[in-house]
Amino acid sequence: MARVTATVATFNSGRTSENGFYAISIATPYRRYYALWRIFTDERPPLFIRTLADTFVMAAGKAMDLLKYCKVTLKWVDNTFFIPYYEQTYDTLTFGKYRGKRIAEVYYIDPNYVLWMANRFEPEKKKLLKLKETAQCFAMVHAELSPPRRPAYRSPSRYVGEKGEKLEALRLKILYVKQQVDTYKPDFYIDQRILAADSQGNRYTFTEKAAGRSQTPKALSCFSRQLSPGMEITLSARVMGHYESQGVKYTRLGYVKYS
Repeated sequence: MARVTATVATFNSGRTSENGFYAISIATPYRRYYALWRIFTDERPPLFIRTLADTFVMAAGKAMDLLKYCKVTLKWVDNTFFIPYYEQTYDTLTFGKYRGKRIAEVYYIDPNYVLWMANRFEPEKKKLLKLKETAQCFAMVHAELSPPRRPAYRSPSRYVGEKGEKLEALRLKILYVKQQVDTYKPDFYIDQRILAADSQGNRYTFTEKAAGRSQTPKALSCFSRQLSPGMEITLSARVMGHYESQGVKYTRLGYVKYS
């Protein structure tokens, strides 16, 4: 118990209970499982989230794992605090495919349904307002327990030149090559779609046209210059245009001539 207490104290370092806290309800002979609750500082009733385990050590371990991305304090509370809320039915669904189930059960198997209730469900009756409020509490818990979103990728790539401008002695490293059959020609003329970058990280795209007909759609003509990722090339080309995809800016090249 002393070891677990110390572990939880370390776990709570940097966490806050300003807007409430998470609580482990202590098991009793009548309720043998420890459970996780969310306690609020306002008048909202405690929110039952899920059962944890039948031993305190395992329950504390599971709770800390669930809260690893959360900045809210974890405590444990005697079960007598929760007794008045066990028999409440305000969080039991009275409609839809989960009719008769508590919102906590639905959140465990289908959290998106609870998030829909929290954000889009419009109650037609006053007695359903409590359901929506409970769903909104789960939406808040969902946000607290979810891992932080990765920051949006910020590419260093910038547009190079103006449309129609000629670029000389452009040194590029090939990043990706895609072979593609030219459907406007008979037989198999295989072009190479090239993605490349310069030393500043600016991205370029251009097409290496097939120099001859191939015997199969899976191999270049023996007359074609084969380009591959990792190759470094020097060329002159004309800027055909610019475009952006998923936050990355590309300069499209044409009339490519290799040095």
